[in-house]
Amino acid sequence: MLKHKRIASCVLVLALAFVLCIPAFASSFSADFSVRTGSSSSWSGKDTDLWKFTSTDEATFKTTLTYGTSVTSTLWMVKVWAPDQSITSYSVTKSDGSNSNTFVPQTSNSYYAVVQPADSYGVNGTVSAYN
Repeated sequence: MLKHKRIASCVLVLALAFVLCIPAFASSFSADFSVRTGSSSSWSGKDTDLWKFTSTDEATFKTTLTYGTSVTSTLWMVKVWAPDQSITSYSVTKSDGSNSNTFVPQTSNSYYAVVQPADSYGVNGTVSAYN
């Protein structure tokens, strides 16, 4: 009887440890973007907001527009010995508010977002990626 209790205790401890470790494999990133009115530039997270995934589970890249009319949002993957690669791109309008696409991240590369306003009016919002 004591042997069965020990086995049950070990199984319970291992199951609990496994359940607690699962969230550690997920990745979640977020960055706020802002482009001033009259500016012809875009916002890029390459210099300040590189994202490194720890899991190859399907991830979501989402852009939320809080101010402005329309933007094109692109997720890029950093390539060390080659030009960076565009992973996904989409438009977000004020009437939509947000948009998202899924992708399968590589754990050996970093990612960043680029937001390009559709006009010279200012835009604000948030880009995020999570799996």
